[in-house]
Amino acid sequence: MKAVALVVSARKHGNGYDFANFMLDQLTTAGIDGKLINFYEYDILPCHNCNYECVQAFDPHRKVNAECPISDDVRTIWETTWAAKILLLFIPTYGGLPPALWVAFVQRTQAFSQERPIDSLKKSVVSCVMLASPHWSGAEFTVSIVANEVKNMDRKVAGFETINNAGYETENLFGRLINEKEIQRRLTFLAKRTLKLARELTLS
Repeated sequence: MKAVALVVSARKHGNGYDFANFMLDQLTTAGIDGKLINFYEYDILPCHNCNYECVQAFDPHRKVNAECPISDDVRTIWETTWAAKILLLFIPTYGGLPPALWVAFVQRTQAFSQERPIDSLKKSVVSCVMLASPHWSGAEFTVSIVANEVKNMDRKVAGFETINNAGYETENLFGRLINEKEIQRRLTFLAKRTLKLARELTLS
């Protein structure tokens, strides 16, 4: 069984990176083949300089979609997630909204979403860990936006954990929140719950 963790951050090694490694360690200890994809290391571009190639099927003169003109890593990353039984998402909040990297990644699926293996995805799981402080301006919208996207991934949602990064003794921007025992406890619970559901779906 494979697990893929997406770290959707502009930082090379931020809190999401630490959280992803922590949960993958829990899963690999249980015999799962884990892979971490750090968006910092990939080329992820937003929709731009196109002619709506991905929706030309709705054009009465064309009737067939054309290939997306953007050449980057978005498609490869999505295909890697499709091959995994477990998908883990680690998403921070930037300015009260999801990161631009996440928005670009999700919106670009329009170009190839019809190719996704829906039958196998319905027997797979997704869990999301968000860093958001709802008492900060706008941050409450991030959770709602991402939750809506996660539940429409064709996967069974195993868990959605919101970590208030400003709610711990550790300094929330440049400190290492993974050192907080309460966060470790919550991530351990989520890893176990996610694996349990993935195994149940495999047997169903």
